[in-house]
Formats: sequence, C-alpha cells, structure tokens
Amino acid sequence: MTNEERGGVGILAIVLLVLGAILWLLGVSFHMENTGTVSYGDCRQVITIADYSWRTYVNQFTCNYEKTKKGVVMDGECVHVINDSSLLTTSHTCSTAYIYQKKQEGGCTDPTHPYIGYDDMCYTTPQGGEEYVNR
Repeated sequence: MTNEERGGVGILAIVLLVLGAILWLLGVSFHMENTGTVSYGDCRQVITIADYSWRTYVNQFTCNYEKTKKGVVMDGECVHVINDSSLLTTSHTCSTAYIYQKKQEGGCTDPTHPYIGYDDMCYTTPQGGEEYVNR
C-alpha cells in the first residue's frame, strides 16, 4: 500500500467516524421523553415496542417512572398516543398507543442482587413497579 492509499483510507475512516458521531448525537437528541401519566385504556390498538426502537426517535413519549432517592430510574412505562382527528369532526378518540417499558438505569452490577431499591441499595427482588418486572 502506498502512502497516498494509506492517507486516503485514514481520511475515509475519519469522515465515517465524524458522520457516525453526528448521527448518534441527532438520535440521542430526538429520543424525547417527558414525565407524566397518559391513559391509553380506551385506545383501539396498543402496540408494545422496544426501548430505543426507531419509533422512539420520531415520536414524543410521556413516561411514568419509579425512581430512587438519588433519581436513578428503577423502571417505568412510556406512552405515545395517536388520536383520531380531522378538520370535519370534533372527535378525538385514541386510535393507537405505542408503549415501551423503561428498564433500570445503571446501579447494581452484582448478579445476585441485580435490582436497585428506593434507598439506592441493591436487592435480590425489585422494590417498585412490580408490574414492570419483565426484564
């Protein structure tokens, strides 16, 4: 490989790295979650998606979290509701709800005590939001 070829490969690698970093930063900035509660029991269709799937980057989600005293997310549920609406009607009924389960963020690394508690200590069983323990 000549010096010119090595230089070209190096420049290409740097360009790809910079493009990847820009796309990653845009993805992180578009993954929008607000804190709150949303009722979706009356929605005609409820679709469960994975956290950080492509839909979480193009829609805004409202999340209800269980947190520790230090603010670490123990678990939660995030919802995005799409309402039926048109210019000719005043009906705004829920047609589709996209939901995903928020998993524990960081905290416990010991496999025998994997769940973080309200007091930021690690436990063998989860303390909050037992309905979300599908890990």
